[in-house]
Amino acid sequence: MAPGKTPKADPEGIDEGILDEGCFYLTSLGMTPQEVAARFEISESQVKKRGDRFEKMLREGKVPEEAISADFWRSVREEAEGNVKVTFVSEKGFHHSWRSDLKKLDGATLLSLFESSKSFLNLDPSARFLEYKTPKNYDPLAMQREISKAVVVIGALLEEKWKEEQEQEKTSDH
Repeated sequence: MAPGKTPKADPEGIDEGILDEGCFYLTSLGMTPQEVAARFEISESQVKKRGDRFEKMLREGKVPEEAISADFWRSVREEAEGNVKVTFVSEKGFHHSWRSDLKKLDGATLLSLFESSKSFLNLDPSARFLEYKTPKNYDPLAMQREISKAVVVIGALLEEKWKEEQEQEKTSDH
């Protein structure tokens, strides 16, 4: 939450300021009021009212517009649309990427990332960082979960690529 915002929680524990900010940024980033309403479980008119209220606070200087807030809500939108961010392993170490960016890679590169991530998961937990440099803010359980998620995402992308190639072969044979 941006500095200067005063949280006003309702009895259910929902921070009104965060809802206002979310409605403003998510609609500014291209989500429809209907999509935002569905995500926040509020009405479309509430989305508009909350977004307008936050925009007014920005104009009046009551809250600063911050790049970090826009980035946060952009990430929320991406994940709401199914574009998850994953951490994977390559021969050069750990990397983070959006699913949509991974989808742009060719099949051979995806297969390489898939195999190196699977190899990482199969390593003895105590030997993992003999081969790979420890990432910043290391949490030993978090990395296992993140790499497992990446394997699933990359595997699904490989399957999509394989199906696309099969379809292209069928159309070129005719």
